[in-house]
Amino acid sequence: AGLLLQKIRAEVIEIYAIETYKLTKIYKNNIIAVDNVNLKVPKGVIFGLFGHNGAGKTTLISMLISLILPTKGSGKVLGYDIVRESIEIRRKVGLLPEGFGFYDDLTARENLLYLAELDGIRQEEAVERIEEVLELVGLKDAINKKVKEYSRGMKQRLGLAQALLKDPELLLLDEPTAGLDPAGAEDFRRLMYRLAKEGKTVFISTHLLQEVGIICTHAAILYKGRILVQGSFEEIAGIVKKEAGRIFTITLGSPTHVRKVLSIIAESREKLGVLDLKEEFDKLIIAVKDVENVDAVIDFVNKTGFRVKTYEEYPSSWLDIFSYYHDKVRKG
Repeated sequence: AGLLLQKIRAEVIEIYAIETYKLTKIYKNNIIAVDNVNLKVPKGVIFGLFGHNGAGKTTLISMLISLILPTKGSGKVLGYDIVRESIEIRRKVGLLPEGFGFYDDLTARENLLYLAELDGIRQEEAVERIEEVLELVGLKDAINKKVKEYSRGMKQRLGLAQALLKDPELLLLDEPTAGLDPAGAEDFRRLMYRLAKEGKTVFISTHLLQEVGIICTHAAILYKGRILVQGSFEEIAGIVKKEAGRIFTITLGSPTHVRKVLSIIAESREKLGVLDLKEEFDKLIIAVKDVENVDAVIDFVNKTGFRVKTYEEYPSSWLDIFSYYHDKVRKG
């Protein structure tokens, strides 16, 4: 029977790295931070948990590693129960909490040696592993520098290094690109691709979709503690297309051009078969009655003296999907 249970557990681990059932956290004064969350994170993917600040992302991550206990519901991480088997989870999970702190008067090496000791990593193994992870995050040259001399971006990279220290099966990263410059964010994305190729599961909680969304194959959108939708990009994009009908996006030269073109199209919306118009940064999101209306709108814009730089089917990004669901929930 024991062997059979182990076999069943091994098979479960193969399917999901994280699985929760009606996971809920209610704080004092009846504040519901996480509300009946059924989350399924397949193994070996880069998974985004997208939501504005205050959506419940950090509370959810804290429950997954038993930093806080759920009010009700249950969950498993790598096949282990989040309440009863938290020690096993912490052995196999690398965590980067938002605003992770280090000892300022210690060097990067000294900080990581101390953390490795807390994680039960033997010293000779830790020395070797520290060199490896600091090279991975681009801090090898600053290994003997005191952390108080680090920039915010360097501290964020060091946080990522500590999350990788025990060579975890699963990474839980809370706002990992906060404080990184564009080059640092690009390095981060490359590293995440590399880790996913090695078979690790990467779970990223963020509100910075433009920085992080492009590397996520799967995601869930969290809004006021509830999951609005979850799945792979293709699955959710398919749902949006079915619900929203024929929608496309065009980009123009600048946000000023977008506003001008929006008002020009609005004046001729009946003739062009335009059902809805929305401005978003340097692009217009346009809903039309039929497929031939797409060409009519693009020709019309080009004839007004403005040029359509790019045309894309909608949704073409996680940001499109995020905006669609937020608009939907706000409209009720």
